[in-house]
Amino acid sequence: MKTFLKIIGLLVLSLVIAIVFFFGLRTYQGHKNLELVDNYMKEHQLTDKIKSEKTLYSGKKGLYYKQVKFKDDKDYTYVIQPISTYKGILVQGFDTETKKNVKEAKYNAFEEDYKPKK
Repeated sequence: MKTFLKIIGLLVLSLVIAIVFFFGLRTYQGHKNLELVDNYMKEHQLTDKIKSEKTLYSGKKGLYYKQVKFKDDKDYTYVIQPISTYKGILVQGFDTETKKNVKEAKYNAFEEDYKPKK
């Protein structure tokens, strides 16, 4: 009976450690995603042009991103998201009313090899 309780205790402890690791990794990844987006906006002088900004999480893609509206481009809402945790950035403009992607949006960008300057 003591062996059984030890095994159950070990399984419960392992489960708690796995849960803590999962949420810790998700938090770390979110921090890095948002840091990459913020560095991109700073390097391209977009920070001063922001009218509104929302930080969102996509469970489908497993990443954090920002939804931004710019002062000089009021017709579109932009999604700025990293491609991976440490490099790459994608900026897409969407029509605010129809939510459709606009290929001719002013700030659209795709930089597969983007890395923040140190």
